[in-house]
Amino acid sequence: MTIYLGFSCSQHDPAIAVVDDDGEVLFAQANERTLKYKRGWHAPPDALGLIEPILDKYVHAEQVSANLTWSNTALRSVKYLAHLSRWGLAALERMGGSDLEAKLARGWIFHHGLYRAPTSVADLLLNLELRLTERNGFRSRLKKKGWNHHLCHAATAAFSSPFDEALCVVMDGMGEGSSTSVFSFRDGKLKRLDTPGFANLASLGIFYSQVCFAAGFDPLAGEEWKLMGLAAYGKLDAELYRRMRSAVKVNGGHLSLSRDYAAVVGHLLPRRQAGHLANADLAFTAQKVFEDVLFEFLTMAHGRWGGQNLIFTGGCALNSSANGKILVSTPYTKLHVPMAPGDDGNSVGAALLAWQAAHPDQRVPRFSTPYLGSVRTEESLERLRKYGVEPCLSAENSDQLSEFVAGELASGSIVGFMQGRAEFGPRALGNRSILADPRSPDIRDRLNAAVKFREEFRPFAPSILHEFGPDYFQDYAESPYMERTLKWLPGRAPAGVRHVDDTGRLQSVTEAANPLFHGLISAFYRKTGLPILLNTSFNVMGRPIIHDTEDALGVFFTSDINLLVLGDTVFRKRRPVN
Repeated sequence: MTIYLGFSCSQHDPAIAVVDDDGEVLFAQANERTLKYKRGWHAPPDALGLIEPILDKYVHAEQVSANLTWSNTALRSVKYLAHLSRWGLAALERMGGSDLEAKLARGWIFHHGLYRAPTSVADLLLNLELRLTERNGFRSRLKKKGWNHHLCHAATAAFSSPFDEALCVVMDGMGEGSSTSVFSFRDGKLKRLDTPGFANLASLGIFYSQVCFAAGFDPLAGEEWKLMGLAAYGKLDAELYRRMRSAVKVNGGHLSLSRDYAAVVGHLLPRRQAGHLANADLAFTAQKVFEDVLFEFLTMAHGRWGGQNLIFTGGCALNSSANGKILVSTPYTKLHVPMAPGDDGNSVGAALLAWQAAHPDQRVPRFSTPYLGSVRTEESLERLRKYGVEPCLSAENSDQLSEFVAGELASGSIVGFMQGRAEFGPRALGNRSILADPRSPDIRDRLNAAVKFREEFRPFAPSILHEFGPDYFQDYAESPYMERTLKWLPGRAPAGVRHVDDTGRLQSVTEAANPLFHGLISAFYRKTGLPILLNTSFNVMGRPIIHDTEDALGVFFTSDINLLVLGDTVFRKRRPVN
C-alpha cells in the first residue's frame, strides 16, 4: 500500500495534501494555519512541528510517495533567478534617483528571487525524510517527484469539477516558462493544448500585483484582495486605461508585453504616496484591464479549442469580481473555479497526479468538499472548564444549537463559529467563520473597525441558501466556494453584504455540503425571513484564519465578537463595565 503526499513548494503559500491508496483526498491544508504565519513565505513545505501530526494520523503505509508542485527543471532554474534578481536590483540602484520607495517599487518583484531556494527535488522534503527515517529504523522507502506547476493547478481544478469534459485554463503570476496554460479535460485525463512558453515574462497576475503595490498595498502579503475591493469605489480613467490596456496583450495562444510596459508601470508609482481611497480610479481601471485581457484570452481559447464548460484556475482565478462576469462575457455556458486555485491548492494536484500515474487504468476519484483541513481538539476546551471559563450553552443536538445561535444573530450578536474540519483554500465557508446579521446598516463598519481591524472600504460576503439564490442575484450560478461576485437583484441586497457597486461575493450553501451551516441559515430564515448570513473569515487582518481553540479565544477576547461557538459549546463574553 502507498500513501501519496503533495507539497506545495512555491516560496509562498506552502501546503500539504494526503491521498490514500484508493485516490481519496484525506487531508489538505495551507501551512500558514499551523505556522500562524500569513502566506508562509520561505517556510519549508514539510516544516518540523507541522509534519509530525500529519504523519501520525495519516501515514501508516509501507511506501510513501512525496510529490512537489514544481518540476526538477523549474527548480534548477532558481539559482539563475536569484542571480538575475541581484543584478536587477543593482541596476536599479545605479539608475539613481532620490525616491527610495519608488526604487523599491520597481524592484519588489525581485524579492522572491533573493531567497536561495532549494534547486532540486532531492534538496527538498529533508524534514520528511528525517521523520520517516526515524520511524522506520533507517528503512524509509520515500519516493520523491516534482510535477509541472501548471499541471498541478489543472489537476486540482479538474478533479474537483463536476464536468466530464471541459477546457481548463491556468493563469497565474508565473508558471514554468509562462503565466498561462490551456488543457483539455476528457475521460478523466488532462492534455496540454497550447505550446509551452519559454521565458515568457508576460503575466496578468504580475501586472495586477504591480498595480496593487502602486495603489499602496502589499502584494507579498496577498493584498490584491484590497485592490479588487477598492475598485468598486472608483471610475474609469480613460487615458490610464488606454496606456495599461496596450501594455498587456493577447498574442496567439499566450500573453505578451508592449515595449513600453516598464514605463507604463513606472508611471504609476508616484500614486503610492496618495493613500488608498485616492487610488480608487486606479483600482477600477486596473480591474477593468484585468477583466478585458482575461476575457479576450478565454474567448481566444474557446475559438481555438472549443468547449462549453470552462475550468479556470491559478492565482488569477482568485479575482472573484472577474470570475462573476466570465459567463456573461465569454462563450462558455458553465464555469468551475476550485476551492483553492492558488499555489496552496497545487498540493492536492501533485498528490493526485502521482496516484494517477500509479493507477493508469483507473480514473482519479472526484472530490468536491472544501472541508479537508484540521479538526479542533477537545483538550483546550477541557482546560477552559478547569480554570473557570464556563459555557452558556452545551447544545444537545445541532437543531438546538442552530436555533440558539440564529436567535443571537437576529438580536445583533457577532458570532465566532468554529466547527468540524477547516476549509481548504482562502475562504471561510461556515466552519471557521465570523457571522452576523446582514440587515444591520452599520454592521460592516462595526466589523471592519472592531473585529477585523481593517480598512473601512472592505466588503463582506453573503452566505445564502442555494435554493434562494435566483431570488436575490442576477444571472445566479451556484458558488459553493465563494469564488465569484454577482450583481444583486434590484432592492434585494441586505445592507451589510451589499458592496458599493451592488455586488456580493456569495457562498451558495447546500445541506449536502454543510448540513450544520445550512441548518443555521435555515433557522435564521425562519426567524427573520432572510435566507442569508454575513460571513467573513475567523481572523484579524494580517493573520491566517484560526487553526485551534487558542486562536479562536485570542480573536474572541480581543475583538467585538459577542458569542463564541466551538462545536456544540457556546461561550458568551461578559458585558464591559462602564
